[in-house]
Amino acid sequence: MGYLFGLSSAPPHRIIQHVEQINFEREIAMAVPKQKISKSRRGQRRSHDALKPEANNECPNCGELKRPHHVCGSCGYYDGREVVDIKSVA
Repeated sequence: MGYLFGLSSAPPHRIIQHVEQINFEREIAMAVPKQKISKSRRGQRRSHDALKPEANNECPNCGELKRPHHVCGSCGYYDGREVVDIKSVA
């Protein structure tokens, strides 16, 4: 309608094409890598993904293996004192 009254210099079908182009540019596009990731680069990224061996310490009270900074599962001692009474729990 603006075309008829001299408000726009482009014909209506060109205005519609322009609006469609603007709407297309506003759509969210997928992320696509610009280059192939080499085997070396991929391996460097994955180098920290391996599982690490579980740390174990010997309990100073009973001698069983336990996780560091955890209560011993067999005697209930932590840091030289009894924290959990194993006899009443079992």
